[in-house]
Amino acid sequence: MKQTLKSVIPASMLQFARNTYDAFRRIPQLPSAYFHPWRRESIRRLAELKDIHKGKRAFIIGNGPSLKQTDLAKLKNEFTFGMNRIYLLFPELGFHTTYFCATNDLVIEQFHKDILELPMPKFLAWRSHRHFPPNL
Repeated sequence: MKQTLKSVIPASMLQFARNTYDAFRRIPQLPSAYFHPWRRESIRRLAELKDIHKGKRAFIIGNGPSLKQTDLAKLKNEFTFGMNRIYLLFPELGFHTTYFCATNDLVIEQFHKDILELPMPKFLAWRSHRHFPPNL
């Protein structure tokens, strides 16, 4: 049934439906996110980062087996955003990414202690705030 729907409905409509579902699913979380005392501090810290690399290039390093086949050493002196468990590659790379990002709930829940130890600024999904102190 699912494959039939995918073949009949245009991809843009499917994406719209997914995004809409995701937005509605998160409505119960909105009041706590908007009124949480950490929110103001989070917004202030984000504002400090605004445009600090304006005009410069940046690279987002995802995850997956293809990273083992890619020469990431070329990114050593670039602005980089590492995703999820990229920190496992840091010893092999010989450098840390400039920033760390994680939105995967399972990664954050299982490895929040590892994430806390990372030295760079972190961008994390709000719904993971229960795993971290307010000054992260």
